[in-house]
Amino acid sequence: MSSNERAPELTPAQAEELRARAKKSWDDVGGSAETAELFRVLVRVDPGDGFAWFCWGDSLRAIGRFREAEEALLTSRDLAPKSQLFTVDARLGMLLAKSGSPAEAEKWFRLATSSSECPGWAWVLRAVNLIRMESIKLARECLRAAKLRGDVDLEEVMLNEALIDRYLGNYEDAARGAEGALDIDANYQPARDLLDQLRGAAEARVYATGLMETGVPRE
Repeated sequence: MSSNERAPELTPAQAEELRARAKKSWDDVGGSAETAELFRVLVRVDPGDGFAWFCWGDSLRAIGRFREAEEALLTSRDLAPKSQLFTVDARLGMLLAKSGSPAEAEKWFRLATSSSECPGWAWVLRAVNLIRMESIKLARECLRAAKLRGDVDLEEVMLNEALIDRYLGNYEDAARGAEGALDIDANYQPARDLLDQLRGAAEARVYATGLMETGVPRE
């Protein structure tokens, strides 16, 4: 929002109607273009509403307007109570990870997970970002921490542990992890896809190793 833009002049009733509609959009569909348009005006009406800045910033993140999203989320952070900083920090981490800046994202994820209030899902997001950075040991530690907290999908944790094992070439362990995720949720498609990839990798290893050792592929 440009500092030169004048705040719209709404009556108290209009402002409350806008706030109610914006909150309903956030609750119903979360970050979206619809939600972004409603909160775009609401933060001009009430620039001291940290939650409105958060919802606007996260909606901008969801539709790919990363620069504006970062500015809005940083404003939200300035207005947020200390107990809720981890929520904003995690969103900033998600934003920077999505925009292709994993090292910058790690700074915000590290801040988020430094809070004792931080739930497991933020630890998982940090682990996913660390896997992209090939910081495997720290990613494992984050996944272990996620298991100790609430608000986390265990199948997602197990999938990411399996992805680490795949990275390390431990295909059998990775397959067991993917199967464990499917034991929790039989319809978890990312785990099914990983299992399919791992079968091909295991077969390729046997074939290539056979060529290397004997010069003749094994049956």
